[in-house]
Amino acid sequence: MEALLDAATRPVVINLTGPVGSGKSAILAELATAVPVVDGICDEDDLDRLALPAGGPVVVASRRPLPSYRAWRPGVEVIGVEAGPWPDEEIGLLAEGLGVTHPHLRDGVLRLAGGNVLLASALCRALHAAPGSVPGALDAAADAAAREVCERLGDEVAGIERALLLVAAVGQCDAELLTQLGEDGTVFDRLRACSVVVPDALGLAVAEPFRTVFDQALRWRTPVAYRSARTLAAAHHTRLIPAEHSCAARGDRMAGSLFASLDGPVRRLFSPVTRPVHVRPARDDDASDVGRLVRVWAERGGMDVRRSERLLGSLVHAVPEGVYVVCDREDRPIGLSSTAPLHDATVAVLEPLLQQHADAASGGGLFIGLAVYEERQEAARSALFRHLLSTAVGRGRLVTSTPSPEYQALYEHVGVRVHGQLRHDVYGGGSACRVYSQDFAGEGGVPPWLERLRLPSPAPVLPDDAAWLSRRIREALDALHRPQLLARSPLLPVAGDPAALRELLGSGVQHLLNSTVATEAEAGRILSQYYVERCGGHEFIANRLHLSRATYFRRLNQGLALLATVVLARCRPATS
Repeated sequence: MEALLDAATRPVVINLTGPVGSGKSAILAELATAVPVVDGICDEDDLDRLALPAGGPVVVASRRPLPSYRAWRPGVEVIGVEAGPWPDEEIGLLAEGLGVTHPHLRDGVLRLAGGNVLLASALCRALHAAPGSVPGALDAAADAAAREVCERLGDEVAGIERALLLVAAVGQCDAELLTQLGEDGTVFDRLRACSVVVPDALGLAVAEPFRTVFDQALRWRTPVAYRSARTLAAAHHTRLIPAEHSCAARGDRMAGSLFASLDGPVRRLFSPVTRPVHVRPARDDDASDVGRLVRVWAERGGMDVRRSERLLGSLVHAVPEGVYVVCDREDRPIGLSSTAPLHDATVAVLEPLLQQHADAASGGGLFIGLAVYEERQEAARSALFRHLLSTAVGRGRLVTSTPSPEYQALYEHVGVRVHGQLRHDVYGGGSACRVYSQDFAGEGGVPPWLERLRLPSPAPVLPDDAAWLSRRIREALDALHRPQLLARSPLLPVAGDPAALRELLGSGVQHLLNSTVATEAEAGRILSQYYVERCGGHEFIANRLHLSRATYFRRLNQGLALLATVVLARCRPATS
């Protein structure tokens, strides 16, 4: 901003844009003494009071770029500057300054706020006002933050707050679906004019991070209406798949149905893409970024980096046209996929990744060898998976070989065909690499598993054996920070995937920590320090908490038993 002002020698509008709560007013406050400043352009009516510059520059803050408003008067040059999201480090310092210092709560604020100052502040205030279990506190905080955002949006959302939350819950919403959800037909146009809503291939979508917060708020506030809305949305998108003529459109519909049907972390893979990212073929000048992202993939999964680079490098070099990068606004690669069409020329290259399951490639289709995105790049993640889905739909079939518990959980959750585990550990990380395939060319173009997802799944069954359950919970807690081990837990069906199981167990520990019963809170402190925070061994923690050995292990076992009740609450008893 200062550089633009220093260089401006003619009438120009420097347009500071950003969503509600992004800190525009704070930036303007630092500039106000040096240059004319206009704050708070929120709608068409606000433009009436805007005086265009006659001599030098003027700085104008608005929630959307000025030229996007119908009332904007052309003829003056506009230079846009975005007040982007704050880095996680700064949001973390803000949370700590507002008294949210517990690691679990702080991480929750970071995840939900997405770099937005208003959301971060509102979440922190709400957490102080919502004592009790951490999961409930975060849900209630999301609801309070959603209400505060709607208050700040003012006339933009007056009377359509419920519709805004519904669109966030279903992901993408056209006017017909909005009517099915019980909203008046005129609401669609009002939503379209809202500054936190963006147009999408399937209708309208709420921009992140507001979508995540609104989604969690509606789920907490009206769970039945929330689930009903998602069921209607899944049916709506699935019904329209056969009518779509392009592979990209069919892929979009499938992604919309998956987002409405799935739960937990696998659902987030298909979130609407509401931030400026794009997918393009990799170029020669992307080579260093491709290598960097391959290393990110290997290190994140605990793989042998050299072996991974050698194997995946062979695929990248053999089929360079199958390498795509997801780029940010500046065209910097932040995500990567490597694929190959399945035919005789490529099967030989893929043999190390398919081994005894090479027959899976005989039906043709698309092989996915790699999909990776940078940390905290949710838009890149969604764009990557939507691109892969559309490409696989175009090829009529998908084949993949993956050691990733995250991706394995996705494939097994939706019910694609599993061919089995590879005989040899190709990546050197000790993780089981599995081969999967799925046909997309069936009758009507709707895969059977997509129809099955719309049916309620039965609660998982666990043996009615307290000793067995206690052992399994200990093992899962030991693997809490190792997704590859957690993916092998017999408790996995309770949550659906390793990340969700980790969240379930972590939430259970936090619930004990916040208990008003002294012995339960003590058990929570033991479980938290030993399993979650990894502070040290049993003897060290017992001394730290000033507990005798007998009392320490009695509380530890009590905590494990209480965690077992949390797990059992999500199951149905096994029949004899």
